[in-house]
Amino acid sequence: MIKKPLKIGIIGAGGIMRGVHMPGWKAAEDCEVVAVCDTNREVMERFAADFGIKQTCTDFTELVQLPELDIIDIATPNRFHTPAVLAALEAGKHVLCEKPLAVTTAEVREMGEAARKAGRLLMTAQHHRYGAPAVALKRWVDSGALGEVYYARVHATRRNWLPTPPTFIAEELAGGGPCMDIGVHALDTALWLMGFPNPVRVTGTRLTNFAKGDTIPGAWGEWDRKKFTVEDFASGFVHFSNGATMVIECSWLQHQHEDEDFSARLFGKKASVQWPAGDFSTTVARTLLDGNIKPVGGLRPPHSEEIAAFADAVRHNKPSPIPVAETLKVIAILEGIYESARTGREVLLRGDDLQVPVKKAKK
Repeated sequence: MIKKPLKIGIIGAGGIMRGVHMPGWKAAEDCEVVAVCDTNREVMERFAADFGIKQTCTDFTELVQLPELDIIDIATPNRFHTPAVLAALEAGKHVLCEKPLAVTTAEVREMGEAARKAGRLLMTAQHHRYGAPAVALKRWVDSGALGEVYYARVHATRRNWLPTPPTFIAEELAGGGPCMDIGVHALDTALWLMGFPNPVRVTGTRLTNFAKGDTIPGAWGEWDRKKFTVEDFASGFVHFSNGATMVIECSWLQHQHEDEDFSARLFGKKASVQWPAGDFSTTVARTLLDGNIKPVGGLRPPHSEEIAAFADAVRHNKPSPIPVAETLKVIAILEGIYESARTGREVLLRGDDLQVPVKKAKK
């Protein structure tokens, strides 16, 4: 057990770090952010001034070597997660990294191996698991009320909420569009509720329907349509080793009634249930029954809950709250969708590709 206050260094001083990670660290018990790194010096210095952080740098390889740091929190563009995570683990730090942990399974496995060798924790920031609706549904599902899940529908779709910065719309920075940006959230939550079955086959489609034109105006403003090189829509169909199947849809722009639909519907042999609404359908004594699962009360905002869980795991030498092996399955499905779209064929996922060595963290 670590008794001293945990010291945190952050890499990436953008909106996610400012808006949700920093409030989470401030709310966490005996945690202090003492160093910040960003390649944009102006952004970094403003961030440091706003949060009273004295140590700053523009090179993450310099930050991770600071001896006083226990944890590195990473929120950079997707493509830069891997080098920052690997450098932090090699320096002997525990790592919390924004989703997606990486955009390829090869990188996720490399990170998992690095964490094992270093004896340090690595966790993907999948905050939807820590929301009150998901926590309540997980308890209900784990009680056996849903039964064996045989099918799932997963949605991460928006009508016109397309993020405009180049870090989201350029393939070389983002590694993907809504599939990697928001699909990863809904997919992770659905798999978590299902108990993370092993995916074995994936078929997918990846399209750019509207982002290069002007049919749909962006709710968050304009973007450089000439530099848009990711998809604005993707869908996939997944087979699991236990016989279950899943359909997933992801979009930033499409003609739909809802501004946003982040949801999953799981169909089990005892009932079906919807996240995050909590609506369920079942039968009792051959009578059709519908109901609703109320969210758990007393929880902090989801990002604060996930940060608290990670800090607690580091302090008490517990396993990572979100194991790399689970993240690997998420990325394997998303990567499979992209590969299937590229080749026009079904993608087979081998069992060896879904294995990550696991070792408990050092005290």
